[in-house]
Amino acid sequence: MSSLTDEQRKMIEANKKAAQAKLAAKLALRSTSQQTMTNNNQCTLSKTGLVVLPSPNEKSARLNYNNSSPSSIFKPIHGNCEIISKERFTVHVAYHKQLIDTFKTILSKNYDPKTSEWSFFIKDHDQLMISIKPLEPHVKIEKLPNFVLKLFKTKECVDTHWSKIDISSIGDDMLDNLYPFQKLGVQFGISKKGRCIIADDMGLGKTIQAIGIVKYYSDNFPLLIVCPSSMRYTWEEEVRLRMPNVPVTGICVLSKANEQFIDPAVVITSYDLMTKKKDMLLKFKFGIIVFDESHSLKNDKSARTKVALSLAIQSKQCILLSGTPALSRPIELYSQIKAITRNNFITPIEYGVRYCNGRETNFGWDFSGASNMKELKIILETHFMIRRLKSEVLKQLPQKIRNVVVLKPENIKARSQNMDDLEVMMTNKSLKKIEIRGALLKYFNHTGEAKLPAICDYILNLLKEGKKFLVFAHHQKVINGICDVLENNETYYIRIDGKTSSEERKSVCDQFQSEDKYRVAVLSISAANSGITLTAAKLVIFAELYWNPGILTQAEDRAHRIGQAEAVTIQYLLAKGTADDHIWPLIQSKLNVLNKAGLSKDNFKDDSTTVINSSTKSNQMNILDFLNDDDVELDENDLKFLDKVEESQCKRPRIC
Repeated sequence: MSSLTDEQRKMIEANKKAAQAKLAAKLALRSTSQQTMTNNNQCTLSKTGLVVLPSPNEKSARLNYNNSSPSSIFKPIHGNCEIISKERFTVHVAYHKQLIDTFKTILSKNYDPKTSEWSFFIKDHDQLMISIKPLEPHVKIEKLPNFVLKLFKTKECVDTHWSKIDISSIGDDMLDNLYPFQKLGVQFGISKKGRCIIADDMGLGKTIQAIGIVKYYSDNFPLLIVCPSSMRYTWEEEVRLRMPNVPVTGICVLSKANEQFIDPAVVITSYDLMTKKKDMLLKFKFGIIVFDESHSLKNDKSARTKVALSLAIQSKQCILLSGTPALSRPIELYSQIKAITRNNFITPIEYGVRYCNGRETNFGWDFSGASNMKELKIILETHFMIRRLKSEVLKQLPQKIRNVVVLKPENIKARSQNMDDLEVMMTNKSLKKIEIRGALLKYFNHTGEAKLPAICDYILNLLKEGKKFLVFAHHQKVINGICDVLENNETYYIRIDGKTSSEERKSVCDQFQSEDKYRVAVLSISAANSGITLTAAKLVIFAELYWNPGILTQAEDRAHRIGQAEAVTIQYLLAKGTADDHIWPLIQSKLNVLNKAGLSKDNFKDDSTTVINSSTKSNQMNILDFLNDDDVELDENDLKFLDKVEESQCKRPRIC
C-alpha cells in the first residue's frame, strides 16, 4: 500500500504539471527566437548563418548555425606589410572581401596571381592604412615601421646612376687596373659619401675597390686599416702598389701593443691590437677607416666592436669589406650598419623585432631568428651595401663544382664506446637541449680521429694522380696526420694554421703559387679561410666539416678567385655514422637564412654526390638522406651554441 496521503498526491501532480508547462514555454520561446529578427539586426541567415537573439537585458547574443564557435567568427584577420622593391610594398594577409574591395580603390594596386598578394606604391602606404581603418577591429594590418618609410621616402632612395660619377681623380693607373664592375663599386662607395659595405663575393677584388674610394677622398687622410692579423702585410703591399704617392715611411704596420707612431699617413693594425690601443687610435682622429673582414664586428657587445664603432663615428669615411657580412644570421649585420651610419640607425630592439623574429623571453630578447628577409635585402642594397656574385660579373671566371665524397666505410676507424654513447644521446628526446648539443660537440671531436685513416687513404690516391690541391681540416690531430702522410710520401707541401705568423703565411703562399714542386697546402679551416690566394690549385678538399657555412665558403674561395684559369672542384669528405650526419644539415639550415637576405648564393643540397665504395646502409640517417630532405629544420639554439663554441673553445693562438 502507498503511504502517500491524498493531499501529497495532489501536490505531486500539481508540481508535475507546472514543470511541464515551464518546459513547454522554454521550447516555444526558443522556436520563436529562431524565426525573429530585431530591427537593429542587419545580418541574414542565408548570407551569414547568424541570427541575433534578444536577451533579457536587451543586449545582443550571437548564435552560430555553421557549427563553429562564436569566438572563431569574430576572430580578427591579421596581416602585415613588407617592402618588396625600392618602389613597392606588399600586404601579407588572408582573404577578406571588404579588404580586397578597399585594395581596389588604391590607384597603384597590383595583384600577383603567383603569390595571391596585393602590392602598392610606397608613397600610397599612408592612404591605404587610412582606408583600412574602418574595417577594424575585424581586420588589423600592421603598417610599415616609420624608420622603413623614412628610408624609402627620401630622395636618396632614387637611383643615383653611380656609373655617371666622375672618378678620374683616382688616377689613370688605378682606373686601368679596375674591372668594369670594380669601377662601379668605387662609384657606389662615392655615391654613399664613402660610408658603405662592399660585400662582393670572395675573390672579386674588394681590396682594390676600397683603395679606389680611399684615393678619391685622399684629402681626408690619415687612413686607418683594420684587418685580421694575418692580412696586415698584404695590405701594406697593396697600399705601396696602389698609392705610390704615400711615402714608405708614412705607412705604419702595428705589430706590438707597446708600439707608437708619429704622424703617419696610413696605419695598419689587427682587430686585437685596435682594441688594445684604442686610446691612442681614438686620439689620432682618422679621417678614413677601412674594416676588412668586417664580419669580425658581428657581436655588438664585444670590446672590439665597441672600439670600432667609436672610431667609425668620428671618421668622415668608413668602408667595410666582407664577402660574408653575416656568417650565420641577420643580427650579425646590425653593428656593421651602425658603423657606416654613425650610429644613426634604428635601435637594436627595433632591428631585432623586424628582421630577427625577435621574441622577449624571461632571459631578455632573443634575436637568433630571421624575418622580413626580402625587405632587409632591399634596404641593404638600396642604402648601405653593394654585393655582386662571380656568376654575375665574371663570365670568364670558371665555375666552382662541389662534390660530396662519402668515404670508404672499411677505412673509417671502428666506433668507440664513447661514440656509440654519444649517438644514443643525440637521439634521446628526454635529455635537455644543452646536453644534446654538448654530445654533438664531443661527437664532432671523435669524428676527426675516426675519419683520419680514410682521409689519408683518399689523399694518397690524389698524390698518385699527380694533382695539386688544398686540404682543409679543423682538428690538430687531423692536420698532423695529413702532414705525416705527405712527409712519408716525400711530398712538398705548405702548412698554415693558427701558429703560422703573418710573414710566414705570405712566404709559403708565394712558394705554393710559384713553385710546381709544392703540391699540397695543408690548411686550418679556422685560421686560413681568408686573406690568402692559392689559385695555383684547382682542387680543394675538406677533410672535416665546420658548422659555420660562411667560413667554409670563404675557405673554398682561396682557389676560386680572380687569377684562377680553370674550373675549381670542391670535395667534402664525409663519413656515414659519424657527426657528419648531424653537422651537414646544420650547415644547410644556416645557408637557408642567409640566402633569403641575399647574403649567400650557396646551397649545398644542389651539389653532386660521389659515393666511393659505400657498403650496406646503417639504420642511422646519413648524409645522402639529409641531401634529399627539403624539410629539415633545426632548432636555432643549436646554431647559436656552436657559434659560441667557435669563438671560445676552438680558438687558435693568434700572432699580434
